[in-house]
Amino acid sequence: MLEPLDMSNFNETDVREEILTPLIRRMGYQSGTKNTVIREQSLRYPRAYIGRKKNSDPLFRGKADYILEAGGTVRWVIEAKAPDVEIGIDSIEQAYTYANHPEVRAVFFVLSNGKQFSVYQTNQGPKQKPVLEFEYEELNTMLGKLINLLGPDALLRDHPSIVPDLGNPLGLGLRSVARIANGLIRYEENSLDNKILNELQTSITDGAVERNDTGQMIAFLKTRSPIQSLQKLNERLGLASFEMTSTDEQISSAQEKPTTFVYNNTLVLPKGEKLLDINTWSSIELPANISCHVIATAEGVLEGNKFSGRFSTEMNYIQASIKVLMSGTFEISLA
Repeated sequence: MLEPLDMSNFNETDVREEILTPLIRRMGYQSGTKNTVIREQSLRYPRAYIGRKKNSDPLFRGKADYILEAGGTVRWVIEAKAPDVEIGIDSIEQAYTYANHPEVRAVFFVLSNGKQFSVYQTNQGPKQKPVLEFEYEELNTMLGKLINLLGPDALLRDHPSIVPDLGNPLGLGLRSVARIANGLIRYEENSLDNKILNELQTSITDGAVERNDTGQMIAFLKTRSPIQSLQKLNERLGLASFEMTSTDEQISSAQEKPTTFVYNNTLVLPKGEKLLDINTWSSIELPANISCHVIATAEGVLEGNKFSGRFSTEMNYIQASIKVLMSGTFEISLA
């Protein structure tokens, strides 16, 4: 039984933790199981979404609060709001774009501000009435109907087939869009001859591989370093959340012809900023503005659902005439 709650001081996080997380568990979903929960997955949007029409408009990303996956095949989405946020057309359209995203392909999407629950069928679009709607006070009595609509067994019963993917496949056995389930970058060599750097393992925590407006393959990666100071440096250099592009048509499965993805960016580090000096592993204050040209390269092949090979990072601090090279191996699992 779900207990009565005083939501007068609740924010969006409270709605997620105190209402939605217990409800998700009651419905039969749990991270790491065949009926899993994917939290805050970053989704890349082309200009055609949500009214962006001009080529000059920037690309952007959204985050789905919860993606629930039944049996590894059928998905639905929950978008959480704070109790003082009214569930209007803007919120509905936002949740719809997550559900209808090619990385997700959810059959239903749900909006909840804790007080109200609204369930929509994705293929009917965001302007149709919800197929199920109720207040928090009704949740105990509506739980059976909710499970019969969105529970793992119900989704696999009512949606046994996967929506055909008519896009160009990313590689052998892959769809036109692939989620990065997990991954790892292992550094083995560096130009500073720093033994600590040769022991680094950077986790790839999230991401996706897809195509942009022109059909070019793009890999989006989010990384996490095991060392806090290095994580901050990666964030500053744009290596904690970044996109790599490839000129190849598909991810190769041939060892003799690997596929290459490249990240290329130049940024200015202002005078007075404190930054990690990875040579001395201490914080230094920059005496002047310094331009840093960063190039990261991943070259590998696809085997099953794993893309792996060699990874290198080059950081060229132009005014300081310092170049740091790091290289090693990488592997990512695609879903």
